Amino acid sequence: MCMKTIIKQFFLGLTAMIAGACSHFDELNVNPNKSTDLDPNLQIATIQMRQSENHQEWHRYMCYPFGFMNQWAGDWATINYGGHCIKNDAFTEQMWLSYYPYIIRDVVDVAERTKNKPEYTNANAVARILKVENFLKLTDYYGDIPYFNAGMGYYTGNFNAAYDEQQAIYDDFLKELSEASEALTASGDLLTHDLYYNGDIAKWKRFANSLHLRIAMRLIKVDPEKARTEAQKAITAGVLQSNDDICYVQHEDYQNPGSGEGPGNGLATRLSNQGDATTNAFRLTRELIGAMEDRKDPRILYYGGIYYSDGAGTDITQEVKAAKNLPWKELTFPSQFFSYEDWQPAITIVKNGQTLEVAHSFWRLQPNKMIQRFDAPFVHFTYAETELLQAEAALRWGIGSGSAASHFEKGLDAAVRQWSLFGVNQFDEAAISEFIAFNNKLFVGAELQEINTQLWILHFLDPFETWANWRRTGIPEITFTVFSDNNSNGKIPRRMQYPKEEQLKNKDNYEDAVRRMGGIDDWTNRVWWDKE
Repeated sequence: MCMKTIIKQFFLGLTAMIAGACSHFDELNVNPNKSTDLDPNLQIATIQMRQSENHQEWHRYMCYPFGFMNQWAGDWATINYGGHCIKNDAFTEQMWLSYYPYIIRDVVDVAERTKNKPEYTNANAVARILKVENFLKLTDYYGDIPYFNAGMGYYTGNFNAAYDEQQAIYDDFLKELSEASEALTASGDLLTHDLYYNGDIAKWKRFANSLHLRIAMRLIKVDPEKARTEAQKAITAGVLQSNDDICYVQHEDYQNPGSGEGPGNGLATRLSNQGDATTNAFRLTRELIGAMEDRKDPRILYYGGIYYSDGAGTDITQEVKAAKNLPWKELTFPSQFFSYEDWQPAITIVKNGQTLEVAHSFWRLQPNKMIQRFDAPFVHFTYAETELLQAEAALRWGIGSGSAASHFEKGLDAAVRQWSLFGVNQFDEAAISEFIAFNNKLFVGAELQEINTQLWILHFLDPFETWANWRRTGIPEITFTVFSDNNSNGKIPRRMQYPKEEQLKNKDNYEDAVRRMGGIDDWTNRVWWDKE
């Protein structure tokens, strides 16, 4: 069964459930007795879909973590807030206010209602994995957060959960993933609406172990010995083995409504300026494309393209390249620049026998149409990442089943070929071979730099992981221009501030968490694992 069919079945099932049972997701934890008959598989699909459907949320994420990491330019909000590091409470609190009332509420409810029930062994294990996946984003975003009692108000009667220390949260992540991976069984209950893996238990195990590896590698600065031990445990248990194991949601070809939610890809909707690809302001940066061009990366034209402002977004990539006769990186904007800065004259090209004048902002590399499609897949975890992390683990500790160089090579190859998910159906084998051979030479003597530069390039559509991996390693070195309106003391922020409403609704626990940070809730503070 294809992913599109699963999504359609999920929405049909959800509609029937609401119409027939008068249930509403807002009631899930208001009275647990009302949710005991709710199929946990429908909730699992909701949790999976909710992370990537809302383009208003993605607008906020693109403003900050995207804006910090020098991969995107052109868009006013991304550059003004993220690039200039100007604080905006509505943006910093977005993940908290989106995840806790919806994703966290549902995933905790599924985990609680299915535990110790043999008929839901797999559903419970999957809920625990999804719980870790989503809490990982929250704690890496904010630091100490409500975790152990979060979403438990109607089970425990405690509606003001304490902020747990990130170290304890991470310890529990590792425990939960190990236990969930072991609990998954092919002879157990069917996962009937699974949008990640269509119920494939073996792939779920490998996803849990790969997430375990990602979390283990977060610890290299704060607890390198535990990082090594947990990385070895994850690799031994079995991580993603090929691009067939990539964790993603295949969205519908549907423009999400103005409120932000729908079956279309929310990030793609945002990149296409909510549906008009010819007026979107996002551009790929000189830093990103320069790094790719310097490494003979064949993905440049998978990441970006040049489209004419004619309403149809006619592809004029090669015509502009020929007219300008410049490297690809010169057909971009520098990071931290708006589309109207770095102004240069329009150019004239000929396309299909017609002479066109192309304004300066439209002869720069835009997001490729493949990643602007409403039905573009949203990728959560790639095989390429597991190979690159294994390369680093082999380099640091000599663990795993292969050399650092062999894992690095596999990661490069997978990173190119995973674009088949987006519609690339034929690869230039000579270009891939040249890419791998060239980067193998760069690798010698600069292994950590090259592994983590490739992770930075790989995660250009995942601002959470790009920002987290940069904080973990400091790679690549980010050129950061300090503007006069900067609110971060001239530094790239290391976390997000807590929502203002927490000071009113959960005051004592909020203040305890702030005390542990030295008494100031500021985005220049570091999370626990981001040790100087």
